[in-house]
Amino acid sequence: VCVWNNQNYSFDFESISFPVWMDGKSVKMRFRAAMVDKDNRNTRLLANKLGTLRVTKKGRKWIAQISVHVPTVPRTGVRVMGVDLGLKVPAVAVTDDDTTRFFGNGRKNKYMKRKFRAERKELGKKKKPKAIKRRNQKEQRWMRDKDHKVSRAIVDFARQKKISVIRLELLANIRQTARTSRKNNQNLHSWSFYRLASFIEYKAALSGIKVEYVNPAYTSQTCPSCSVRNKVRDRVYTCACGFKGHRDAVGAMNIRYAPVMDGNSPSA
Repeated sequence: VCVWNNQNYSFDFESISFPVWMDGKSVKMRFRAAMVDKDNRNTRLLANKLGTLRVTKKGRKWIAQISVHVPTVPRTGVRVMGVDLGLKVPAVAVTDDDTTRFFGNGRKNKYMKRKFRAERKELGKKKKPKAIKRRNQKEQRWMRDKDHKVSRAIVDFARQKKISVIRLELLANIRQTARTSRKNNQNLHSWSFYRLASFIEYKAALSGIKVEYVNPAYTSQTCPSCSVRNKVRDRVYTCACGFKGHRDAVGAMNIRYAPVMDGNSPSA
C-alpha cells in the first residue's frame, strides 16, 4: 500500500500521475486509469475537495483510491421513511404519508444466484479452482452493483419525497428475523444486507438524510392499524381488524415508528 497527499498527484479521466522513487530520485509517472465507471458515478464526487491517494494491489490489478471531502446538506423538518430489506423483495420503502415503493427484482436475483452456483459446481467437477475463484469474483461484483443501484434508487426516492430520516432494521438481528425457508438459506447467508445498508447510509448522508436503526422484532407480524400480532402465511398480510397489505410493506410501515436502537438498546 502506498499513500500520497493531495498535493502530490494529479489526474484527468483517463490517467493519474504521482511521484515514484526510481534510481535514488523522485520521478513523476503517468499511469493509465479509468477514473469513472460506465454510469459516471464518480464524476460529481471528484469535483469536491480531494484527500489522499491510496494505491493497492488486488490480484493482478492496481487500484487507486482517492478520499473525497463532501459537504452534507442538512434537511429541515422531520419526515420519516421505513425500509424493509429482504430476499424475495430486495427493499420496500414506506413514507410517513404511506407512499409505498418496491426496489429491485428478487426473482431475477435468485435466478442469477442459482446460475452462478451451478457454474461453480460444474467447474468443481472439472477441477478448475482458478475458474471457480473468477466466477466467485464475478458474482461478488454483480451483487455489489445491484446493491449500488438499489441504494441509489432508495435515496433518490427519499429526496423526491423530502424525507429527512430513513429507518432500517438493526443488522445484528436481521439474519435471525429474516423470513427464510431451506431453499432460501443459501441466498440469505451469501447476500450482504450489511453492504446494502451501508450503501444506503453513505448515499443518504451525501443528501443530508439521517439513517437510524430500529429493533426488527415483530415488524412483519404486527398490524400497522391495530398493533395486534398475526402469523403471516403468504405474501399478503391480513388482520381481523380489516387491514390488508403486502407482507414486506407491513414490515416497512412498522419500521418507520419502531424504537430507534443505539447499539443494542433503545434510544431515549
